Amino acid sequence: MKKAILTLMMIAIASVAFAQIDPDPDGIGLYFDMEATEVCMATAAPFESITAYLLATNITEESGISGWEMEVLVDGPLTADAWELIGIQPLNVFTAPRFAVGLGEHGLANPIVDNVVHLATLTAYVLAPTDQVSFGIKPHCSSSWNPPAPGYAAGNNAGNLVPFLVSGGGFDALENPVAQINTDECSVVSNDDVSFGSVKALYR
Repeated sequence: MKKAILTLMMIAIASVAFAQIDPDPDGIGLYFDMEATEVCMATAAPFESITAYLLATNITEESGISGWEMEVLVDGPLTADAWELIGIQPLNVFTAPRFAVGLGEHGLANPIVDNVVHLATLTAYVLAPTDQVSFGIKPHCSSSWNPPAPGYAAGNNAGNLVPFLVSGGGFDALENPVAQINTDECSVVSNDDVSFGSVKALYR
């Protein structure tokens, strides 16, 4: 009986964790874990370090990602923020947090691992637990998509361009944040819960 209860508990925990991942195809978001489940965090000490991961989820191109475009918005104070691009030989033709990144096709493409593609890692310091920071994702200023959108190129064909659906639902760090630090209440919502659905429909 104990084994049955333990099994049911493990299934329930796994279901909750999976449900936290943006369920839509070709999602993009900033997360505080590599499983794409944590979108809010709090710091407890002065000058505390934070790490966030730019992750694509549920991508429809099984070959991975050979390139990607977007701009990450930061609203609030961060100190010594630095971005690390993930890949064998990633090249960003702009300066972070504006990204137009080429990786290469096939073996050079970033692969899907546990339904997630890791694109970049952000490290920074938050000076005080009272400092509130919100993050957003929007199209690059010279977007390759019409209408403009963040997006990626398929791992086996850089000419196959796919728009991302932003996990927060829109392109504004305050109105539609994809991640938050030290906010009184986590206001990050699934993109299914916001009015961005009409725009998303353009890509389906």
